[in-house]
Amino acid sequence: MIDLNLFNFKSENGINGRKTHNKKKIIRHLSKYKESLAISEIAILIDLSIPICTVLIKELVKEGYLIKEVKKTSENGRRPYTYFFNKNSLYVVGVEILSRFIQLSVFNISLDNIHTSTDRSFVMSDDKECLNYITSFIENALIDSNINKKDIIGIGIGMQEVVKDSCGSLTHFFSDESISLKNYLESKIKLKIIIDNDSRVIGVAEQTLGIAKGIDNVLVVKVSRTLGLSIIANNHRIRGSYGTAGSLNHTQFEKGNRLCECGKIGCLGTEIGGNALLDDLKFALEDGKDSIYFNKKNISNYKYHDILEAVLKGDELSLKLIHDQGYKLGKALGNVINLIDPELVLIGGEYGMVKDYFIDAVKSGIKITVLINTVKHCEVKASILGRYLGAKSGACMLL
Repeated sequence: MIDLNLFNFKSENGINGRKTHNKKKIIRHLSKYKESLAISEIAILIDLSIPICTVLIKELVKEGYLIKEVKKTSENGRRPYTYFFNKNSLYVVGVEILSRFIQLSVFNISLDNIHTSTDRSFVMSDDKECLNYITSFIENALIDSNINKKDIIGIGIGMQEVVKDSCGSLTHFFSDESISLKNYLESKIKLKIIIDNDSRVIGVAEQTLGIAKGIDNVLVVKVSRTLGLSIIANNHRIRGSYGTAGSLNHTQFEKGNRLCECGKIGCLGTEIGGNALLDDLKFALEDGKDSIYFNKKNISNYKYHDILEAVLKGDELSLKLIHDQGYKLGKALGNVINLIDPELVLIGGEYGMVKDYFIDAVKSGIKITVLINTVKHCEVKASILGRYLGAKSGACMLL
């Protein structure tokens, strides 16, 4: 259902204010119906008189928010007009901001993609120049989409950062600014902004579009360049008191020797994910392991996606590296499953491209640490939403 508190109808008081409020009610209800409704049906639905409802519907048709059609059948021979919501009259925008990637996509209410802008050369940094770039990227992408701002409900942003609260306050980036990133972007772009951690945002998408829909207790694990976790308990996404809930990547599980960006040695995020996979490959090649796709001489030129692609080609070394990561992740998740008692564990992210190889290893690892009675009613599945979910996930926060 559309969150019409975010919709940019002009705020008015008095009679005009009531008219705006009733227009929102009409759109809210019609957006839920697949079939068109007659004015009399709409009037009953939103508790308005037929004359008032008729005036509002005519205005909404003129403004392009409703579409008028002739009812195909009628009991008394007359065929009244019916109305349905124009899904291409309102739009939601999703933005994904990662350490080395930024993307904006515009969707209609049915989440059909209307426009996408991407910059793979983007590098996140804690300075005014980066902040200005993010702002201009969003503004230019919206211009390129040719969508009128007045028809945009808002912008949902998922970013690889600790988002402390619903005000969009960040921990590591732009914390020296006088206002939060959310308020800064709203002041510049003039649209409603919602910001959250990219892993939690993917959890929203899984409950909106994926196989987690209708399930109240879910762990959504994102494995891409880094490791992330969204915890959904009793149908609530857990943020925590400071926004760090779900920091599975900083779990101290099996003590390794890799230094994490947090300053500690042995965080799980140094063992799982694309960055760790490159380290694993480097160590294996230096240790004399063989591969027809990789060699020690060119190690600095490889990307973690190269290893994932080699898995699909049957490279033994790559298969072993992926299996080892999946098994470690599974052992760690077994402990989380014991704590949260979820109905479902979903594995998504870029590792989705090797899901069959990775998920089997995760399941094997889980069996080592999980309680037998707990695992009996907890399924472990791969996400069905695909790898390129970030921007659409942000848009899902507005629906």
